[in-house]
Amino acid sequence: MANAIPLLEGTDASGGYLVRDSYGQTLINTVNRKSAALDLSQINRVPGKREKYTVYAGRPTAAFIAEGGPSVATGAELAEMDVNVKKIGTTVLYTRELIEDAQEDPTVLINADVEAAFADLCDAHMIGKANGTNLTTSFDNSLRQTTQTVELGSGGDAIATAVSAAMTLIEENGGEANGVILATDGKGRLRDARGSGDNATRPVFTDGFSKEPDALYGVGLRYSSNLSKFSATPAATKIVGIVGDFTHSVAAIRSDIIVRSTDQATVDVGGTLHHLWQQGKTALQWEMRIGYAIHDRDRMFVAIVDAS
Repeated sequence: MANAIPLLEGTDASGGYLVRDSYGQTLINTVNRKSAALDLSQINRVPGKREKYTVYAGRPTAAFIAEGGPSVATGAELAEMDVNVKKIGTTVLYTRELIEDAQEDPTVLINADVEAAFADLCDAHMIGKANGTNLTTSFDNSLRQTTQTVELGSGGDAIATAVSAAMTLIEENGGEANGVILATDGKGRLRDARGSGDNATRPVFTDGFSKEPDALYGVGLRYSSNLSKFSATPAATKIVGIVGDFTHSVAAIRSDIIVRSTDQATVDVGGTLHHLWQQGKTALQWEMRIGYAIHDRDRMFVAIVDAS
């Protein structure tokens, strides 16, 4: 007779998954919205941990051809872009009493914080900065590494002028700017900008006083705490904004956020071992797998630098 296999929360195939697939999809959609860079990027689902995308290394050109004449060969070439999938995750411990006495499912209570943590991590590594400090991205490359820059000027229209200059650079390279990411205090600067003359009390970049500034020149605005603040001490690496053609910014999702539960493990939290079964605790673990890469970064993305 075959050995009986007990049903354990900690075993995936025997009940370990805490939520259904559609719940994971809801979580990843929320993460997308909370990450400025991820929200603007192209999002593809991939079947493996490494995905190759075929991209143009140069554009084809066309010409008029005389009747019976030969077609004109152009220098357009194809290239490959690799996207390597990484795993991110977090684990939270609960006591048995908390789970029994909670008025709501503890998973639901902490989901917002988990979503924010995942979004902030993705955002930081896609941009290449965390809270204004440069970091070495765990993805294949990051937005701040672009070699194209425009300098922020002074005055109430400084942000709009810099964004326009960045859009022009992208347009001259054959792209079309469709997204802008600014440091979080850029929102306040746009809110406070006023017109002149008879419009001296009228907001310039918002729809009256009822709406946050969410677009410039018809291009969507997003805000990220990972860019350097406009109000921070100027430095050579102070990037306060990114303007780009985000059709060249690709996020590859291998799996939605999966939530697992176990009460039969030993978990190390900051050097302290927690013996779950013995201590009456449950561990909830959130994981997702995602990769990120940029095609033609130095032509399709521009950093706004404040060196004042």
